[in-house]
Amino acid sequence: MAKLGFLYKFLIRICFVAAISAKPTKPAPPDHWSYAERVHWKEHFSACGGEHQSPINLDFASAIAADFPSMMFYNYDQVLPEMLTNNGHTVMMSVKSQSNEDVPFITEGGLTDPYKFFQLHFHWGRDALSGSEHTINGQPYPAELHIVHYNTKYGNFSEAVAHPDGLAVLGIMIELQARDNIAFRHLERFDDILNPDSDKKSALTYPVPLSDLLPDRTGTFYRYNGSLTTPGCNEDVIWTVFDTPIAISQRQLDIFKRLIDSEGQQMEGNFRPVQELHDRVVYYRSEVSYKAL
Repeated sequence: MAKLGFLYKFLIRICFVAAISAKPTKPAPPDHWSYAERVHWKEHFSACGGEHQSPINLDFASAIAADFPSMMFYNYDQVLPEMLTNNGHTVMMSVKSQSNEDVPFITEGGLTDPYKFFQLHFHWGRDALSGSEHTINGQPYPAELHIVHYNTKYGNFSEAVAHPDGLAVLGIMIELQARDNIAFRHLERFDDILNPDSDKKSALTYPVPLSDLLPDRTGTFYRYNGSLTTPGCNEDVIWTVFDTPIAISQRQLDIFKRLIDSEGQQMEGNFRPVQELHDRVVYYRSEVSYKAL
């Protein structure tokens, strides 16, 4: 019996030592998220379950006609030093310095303040049948470009995101065409950022003026109040979605899909499905109706 008691104590000691020396499992960071788990975002980011979420379907038949003046684009034709980043969820392009006095900004178009350019990024699908976040009259596009601006009265992007009028984002649908779009020269540098790295940036050899990424017609657009389309889903975005798309080739769209996401997988299908409109109003600004006033 004494030997059994000794053996029992010995085994207990071994288990205790093993327990305290075992390497603890590293929990996922609280801000970690993926598109594969997008249906669960609201469980970890409460704002993602709000009633003013984006994207939405933009329906012409139910939109309210608006008499906004034309949107004004300042410094959109400037060629500034630009950087590309793979953040694990998309590819972003930003200017090298926000303190540059030539950084683009937008005014008018129903906006009450100037909004300064911060970054642009893309969303795309696994095939040409889906990829855009917003849909127009129920139609998705293969990809969507977002040009993000912050309200200059708040000083910087970080301060602006805390306010309902903090951000103004331009949504631009992307369709396919047979030939390459020369404005997408930044695709040549994707090899430098195939894997996600928040500290790694690639300088563009041929910077792209933002005007080259705008659709031919910017006078007609949808307007509504919504949110960021990624966690934390802050409901602080004034959305302007143009109904005229830009176009790239299938070859160029395939280059986006070569990027690797934060899960180590091929980056594709990085878009959020449309959300409920709830009590919001969607406005539509038409060049024809405005000129007739």
